[in-house]
Amino acid sequence: MEKGEYVKMYKIFKDVSYKLLQEGENFEIKGIEYDSRKIEKDFVFVAMTGSAVDGHDFIQKAIDSGAKMIICERDVNAKEYRNANFVTFVQVEDIRKKLGIIASNYYDYPQNKIKIVGITGTNGKTTSSFILENILEKTARIGTTGNRILDEEFETVNTTPESLELIKLIDKSVKKGADYFIMEVSSHALQIGRVDMLKFDSAIFTNLTQDHLDFHKTMENYFNAKKKIFSMLRNNGAGIVNIDDKYGEKIYSEKKGGNNDYISISIKNEEADVWGDILNYTNHGMKIKINLDNYFERRNLVKNKDEEEYKFEIELVGEYNLYNVLGCVASALSLGVKIDFIVKKLQEMPSVPGRFETIKNDLEARIVIDFAHTDDGLLNIGKTLKQITDNQVITIFGAGGDRDHDKRPKMAKAATKFSDYIILTSDNPRTENPIKILADIEKGLIAEKYPFDKYIIIADREKAIRYGMRLLKKGDSLLIAGKGHETYQIIGTEKTHFDDREVVRKILAGK
Repeated sequence: MEKGEYVKMYKIFKDVSYKLLQEGENFEIKGIEYDSRKIEKDFVFVAMTGSAVDGHDFIQKAIDSGAKMIICERDVNAKEYRNANFVTFVQVEDIRKKLGIIASNYYDYPQNKIKIVGITGTNGKTTSSFILENILEKTARIGTTGNRILDEEFETVNTTPESLELIKLIDKSVKKGADYFIMEVSSHALQIGRVDMLKFDSAIFTNLTQDHLDFHKTMENYFNAKKKIFSMLRNNGAGIVNIDDKYGEKIYSEKKGGNNDYISISIKNEEADVWGDILNYTNHGMKIKINLDNYFERRNLVKNKDEEEYKFEIELVGEYNLYNVLGCVASALSLGVKIDFIVKKLQEMPSVPGRFETIKNDLEARIVIDFAHTDDGLLNIGKTLKQITDNQVITIFGAGGDRDHDKRPKMAKAATKFSDYIILTSDNPRTENPIKILADIEKGLIAEKYPFDKYIIIADREKAIRYGMRLLKKGDSLLIAGKGHETYQIIGTEKTHFDDREVVRKILAGK
């Protein structure tokens, strides 16, 4: 709904249980916000309780800015607020889960006017969304690296935005003429109900490894949150599942044979619907093979003889990226895109920003920036880098503060599998002592009996990168992991600009 178009005041509560605390004057709603700084005349202010900020503390500010309705979680006393006699107060319990329905009512369910693809998994979400965006036409994409509607880009805070922002983005996408809405769907968003108001035309499960256990507590909880996406498929929607992953195999065995089409992908099992292989690495990526014979045969689809198997080059490397490609091929097929068009788009696709991003240099060495921030992600990219490196692999990485402590030594153990030299450094320590985080990571090196003369701890990230660059010799590879596309470092509560790519280019320029 465009600003200035109105709905009746209570229409936004369709299918939502609420308690009227105070009825103010009737008015035409001009907008809904949970950020009091965005409130204007005749807006609805949603007072949500967050982990750091309580929206109830900003009710007065919202009223002063012109809010005519307050939706709150607690049973507040309207008479405690100035100039609130004409303001409607409504209580909605667990508002974060209900906000998506309220927003959908206001914007007239834009999610039913566009095809939605959801991508979930520990690793590969961003790369997969990038690949699909390049395959499909007239797309909107949201996720870790930002939001884009056709050619317009927006910044993002969370991998999956709050439900209100999400509905706004979908509504804008519909109005701009997008046919597809591609989104990374985080386990947090699935567990707390941020996407409950959506139905997916296609959902991709990439893999599951340890991450976010500070939030989910157990791998079982993490897994249950991830697989929830498949209960949110539209009728005739498709679930795409990596069956080489043990959790993916479990999902596929539980779901296949139901009302939706479940498409298996694999690089190890030729019985999968869509399977592939790496034929060889090239100067700019890799040559791959994709076989679709099982996909066509099991769905009784008519195919040309040359549609069974494709061999072509792409500007991506590694088995983990082949999984991403296979998942996107399966998703695009399920959406009705022809395989010849898919292959053509994959061949034309550029590399993904911050994912195995190579920095050009005159050192005759390979410098790679990557977002890998889990043990599995680090191992995947490291193994690939080792395969294509003539001499040594030098690895720089850290681990986030105020996050899952258990994965710190596991990341170190993963790095020992492919690194000839390791530099431990800071990666958003937040409110934790950086030295404590680095000591936790070092425990993994000690447990693996990694030689003391083959690693160093440099807490300052720029100094660590400078040190790694000084070690580089002809034929070496330097992997700088953890940030990828990110352009910040969080120390304490302060977020400052920091971009690994900029630092490397500055050093190469002699600065």
